[in-house]
Amino acid sequence: MMSSDIEAARQLDRHIRSPRQIWLTGAGISYGAGLPLMYPLTDRVFHLLEKNVEDAEAFELVKAVRADLPAELHIEHVLSHFGDLVALAERAKDASAFVDGKRVPKTKLQAAHHTILRHIRDILRWGYIPASKTSAEQEGKPGKPIVRIEHHRRFIRALYKINRAGLDERREAIQFITTNYDTLLEDALALELVPYIDGFSGGAIAGWDEHSFNLLASGSAIKAAITKLHGSIDWYRSGQENGRVFRVRHDDAYPDRSDNNGNVVIYPQSTKYMASREDPFGFLFQRFRGLLSAERQQVLFVCGYSFGDDHIDAIIEHQLLHVDSKTTLVALSKSRTPKLKAWGESSAGERVFVLAEDGLYRGRAGPFFPPTASIVRDWWSFKGTSSLLENGLPADIAEAIE
Repeated sequence: MMSSDIEAARQLDRHIRSPRQIWLTGAGISYGAGLPLMYPLTDRVFHLLEKNVEDAEAFELVKAVRADLPAELHIEHVLSHFGDLVALAERAKDASAFVDGKRVPKTKLQAAHHTILRHIRDILRWGYIPASKTSAEQEGKPGKPIVRIEHHRRFIRALYKINRAGLDERREAIQFITTNYDTLLEDALALELVPYIDGFSGGAIAGWDEHSFNLLASGSAIKAAITKLHGSIDWYRSGQENGRVFRVRHDDAYPDRSDNNGNVVIYPQSTKYMASREDPFGFLFQRFRGLLSAERQQVLFVCGYSFGDDHIDAIIEHQLLHVDSKTTLVALSKSRTPKLKAWGESSAGERVFVLAEDGLYRGRAGPFFPPTASIVRDWWSFKGTSSLLENGLPADIAEAIE
């Protein structure tokens, strides 16, 4: 009988070459590109709000809202809270909502919300690296961005152009699901000449069109589909185009982008557009559910995501634990988080793999192939993931399963 570690490694090797792949990515894959993780991003936004004189009114509102939330929450929770306040104001007789015991008009709530979005957009467009024990703070600026794309390009090349002999003929388009606002995945696909769709119809300027995903029909030349669950820094809702969402170039004067006429579309909000065809978020989350609910063999790879979003985790858990599910989860995570441990010990355990710093887990078993003084397991990192795709399993594991 084959030992558990050898069997787990052989199954993992097959999954890496699966013809049907879904990749869920989070902020961790963009950290090496010069973009901050969620908490440093939060600190940076608050710093800019406090520093800029023109943001004084917005800063006071944001400070009051933040004081009303648990200390460990980050900028997305603040955005969500502002969305709720705007929704309350829209239903109120005087078009206002309570903040810190005072009635605040909807227009001021929206202005503060838009200001947060603008800062997030600019930070992620130009890049920002907070100071550390070994390096000084780095701030990208217009004309002098510090964002790099080589890590993403390497990842895309590894997925599409390396060690894939005979696979393209039977592989479907790869599904990329991301919580990131940046455009690095899309840009890397474009630079590597991989045809993709993202839910918009058009060119450099494009309008939201959920039907564009139908281009993935059998025989299509499309090789990738991107589902951005939390929106993007180049998405914009136009107040002058009946609330339609566009993907835009940052330096164009159209559509009108003044705060009174629209805003960057980042993170799902409780607005009049939610649950309507003018808002992409409802469709995108439903699409994510649909991809995971397919009753056929497929692999969900997770990289750079910490399993800290209850909404996304619930979708994964519901579909993974479904009695008819044939989805295998391969989580590239520095540690085996409580969520991953629980899933590994569930009825879906045999379909749950975790590639962690301390070794390989399958279900409730592991860690197999732990690191040694001469062997480091970095397969959980974005760089290590690309190496895994390029070269296959680490040499010591490959030798063990031969």
